[in-house]
Amino acid sequence: MKYIAAYLLLQLGGKASPSAADITKLLGTVGIDADSDRLGKLMSELEGKSIDELIAEGSTKLSSVSHLFCIRVILPR
Repeated sequence: MKYIAAYLLLQLGGKASPSAADITKLLGTVGIDADSDRLGKLMSELEGKSIDELIAEGSTKLSSVSHLFCIRVILPR
């Protein structure tokens, strides 16, 4: 989550496509050591994708999870 948050903060700050080095540097300013393997995996998954599309896709997935949660609460086993 911290890597995605850093990525989004860097985009809001004007970097259209933040690099792993940018994220590592940002996290380092608040005393967080970046895990290069996890960060590398995230960067490869984000490569070539629009953050707007990813957010829209994630929102759709979250709404289906919340519906399932409501059904679980209303109709417990």
